[in-house]
Amino acid sequence: GVLIIELIFEKINPKNMKDVYKILVPTDFTSVAKTALNHAIKIAGIMNGEIVLLHVVDRDTKSEEARVKLDAIAEGVSKEQNIPTVGKVVTGNIFEDIDKVADYEGARLIIMGTHGRKGIQHITGSHAMKVITSSTIPFLVVQDKIIPEAYKNIVFPIDFRAETKQKISLTASMATKLGAKVHIFAEYDDDKFDKQKIDNNVAYTKKFFAKNGIDFVVEKAFEKGDFVKQIIRYSASINADFITVLNLNYRSINAFLKNLEEELITNEAQIPVLMVNPSTDFINKSPLFGQYQTLSM
Repeated sequence: GVLIIELIFEKINPKNMKDVYKILVPTDFTSVAKTALNHAIKIAGIMNGEIVLLHVVDRDTKSEEARVKLDAIAEGVSKEQNIPTVGKVVTGNIFEDIDKVADYEGARLIIMGTHGRKGIQHITGSHAMKVITSSTIPFLVVQDKIIPEAYKNIVFPIDFRAETKQKISLTASMATKLGAKVHIFAEYDDDKFDKQKIDNNVAYTKKFFAKNGIDFVVEKAFEKGDFVKQIIRYSASINADFITVLNLNYRSINAFLKNLEEELITNEAQIPVLMVNPSTDFINKSPLFGQYQTLSM
């Protein structure tokens, strides 16, 4: 009797629930939402995690129909992929509820689909961009591109702005967990001071990756120009699996950075973009991103 009680307690103890690697996937039952779910299945498999499927309805009368649909998908994933998956139907506003549900569920990653430029009003309206870029939980935004057999290439853009140890360690952890190579892609700048900052950032990043056994390569843009377009072109040329955009906070963002993020998220090459703006506390607790957090240079 005592053992059974202990096992039940193990299952419902919130502390233990937090230790499960959960991925939240908002879905509207479209093909791009299916792609987001496929990414979740792949990453949950690597991380020995679980999936929470979220569908938001605008009124209660739609809940039952959505729940039946959602439960069928969740059950299919649980049985066929052997990954625990549950459906959650919420009445409200998708952009107000994603972060709330993610926080409540203890999610470690949110994977969301967008229909590229065609769906720009859905994903890059001010509400959506604010949710994605100010979320305390990493956001992987994907399009309809077929997901790879394995994640092999992560593009890590570097410009003249300070690249903190936190950003580099996040990418290092992710590369290690997913078994991927990091492609440091440096901006070209003919301004003497900015060029020096870029060179310093690249040198620091190389040193960190080398010290921690991360497989990496350095590529530099050849000419001054639209860095976002150069990032996308380079990423497409190496068939990148992710582009990481780290630690940009929407509330303090200027128009240039905001446009940069929107253009990256809806890139025509349909390369998934990982937006990360997490707290140190979150990173330390997250197995996908926490591995190199305490290492010093």
